[in-house]
Amino acid sequence: MREEAYKTEVTFLPKAETDSIYVQLFDLKFEIPPSKIFLTDAKIEDGEEIGIETQIFVEGSKGIALELYFMQYGDVERLSNKRFRLTLEPGMNQVRETVKRIEDAKYFKMSYKYVVDTLEPVTIRLDDLYVTFA
Repeated sequence: MREEAYKTEVTFLPKAETDSIYVQLFDLKFEIPPSKIFLTDAKIEDGEEIGIETQIFVEGSKGIALELYFMQYGDVERLSNKRFRLTLEPGMNQVRETVKRIEDAKYFKMSYKYVVDTLEPVTIRLDDLYVTFA
């Protein structure tokens, strides 16, 4: 993985078709909120809906599948886990999703899971990410 100017390039290198490969925004296990160093960035603002907007560039000539997970947390545990299946074509892909805000949610995390269908290396670029509250 390589980061530069709000863009992250990731090369997936599965060893088996049963591998679970994730790229996660923030830290710690999926079951608990992020650590204290990320709580300010992971804070959910007031509103009823959360918007997710980003671009994902797929290198090469073959499309891929990712699963986007958006998790909401209270002070100590996960309250919700919403999954979106993304079918991405070669080149630039626009991603726009909306999640209902859980009433007692204070923090969020996101992760992308690569859906392995080949053992060949696959490279993507995660561009600017916008999370909005309305």
